[in-house]
Amino acid sequence: MSDHAEAASRDPAGTRGVVPRQARALATRGAILAAAAEEFAGSSYHEASLSRILERSKVTKGALYFHFVSKESIALAVVDEMDLLCRDLVDRSNALGLDALRTAARVTREVQDALGGSVMRAGQRLSTEGFAGPHRPGWPFRYWEEVFRDLFARAADEGILRPGVDPASFSRMAVDTGAGAFVVSLGVSHLADLGRRVCENWELLLGCAAVPEWLEGFRAEGGMAAVLGPHLLDDRRDGHRDGHRDGRGWVADV
Repeated sequence: MSDHAEAASRDPAGTRGVVPRQARALATRGAILAAAAEEFAGSSYHEASLSRILERSKVTKGALYFHFVSKESIALAVVDEMDLLCRDLVDRSNALGLDALRTAARVTREVQDALGGSVMRAGQRLSTEGFAGPHRPGWPFRYWEEVFRDLFARAADEGILRPGVDPASFSRMAVDTGAGAFVVSLGVSHLADLGRRVCENWELLLGCAAVPEWLEGFRAEGGMAAVLGPHLLDDRRDGHRDGHRDGRGWVADV
């Protein structure tokens, strides 16, 4: 058998020629999505510019339109990337084997970590503006309600949620509070103070919903200030430094 025939028998689909082209295509698509995420993270959907996306991505207009038919299709693909990112961070948080409320706190930390990248910021902004697509109604808010409802229901089973706290209502409050913090922080400080807002909100939420024994242990570990850690370092104000050390961040005892 000739060398060519032997290679063909091992590679009947001819992928030796296809894989490099696929790799180039994937790299091009990735460059477009990375550039689009940066653009949408800094601008509203209507303000975002295809020309700036092209400039950021360093690809040709032909390459862009080979992968995406419109700005809307690019926006939907960015939200797809955020969808995958969110599900992955929830899986990572659940894999730590923590109790349900500490897992919820860890999910919150993972979201803050992800907001350091443009995909999460862009996807959140596009979703808030109504560009998550008709196939994904209410994304990501319904998704986060499900995640936290399951965690809070588990917390009730574990005996660490106060009696009378409804997991479904609590999850809606957590999502409403988080979404509101994002919108307000975006408008007030371009997300510079988001970490502080999240810390304050979750300390209040957990302070009202967790049983005292759990709360005492969590605060002994440093509370949400310890969970959010680096996200608060650049956002502290002189008047808040002392409170940051006691595990309650900037929130008075409840």
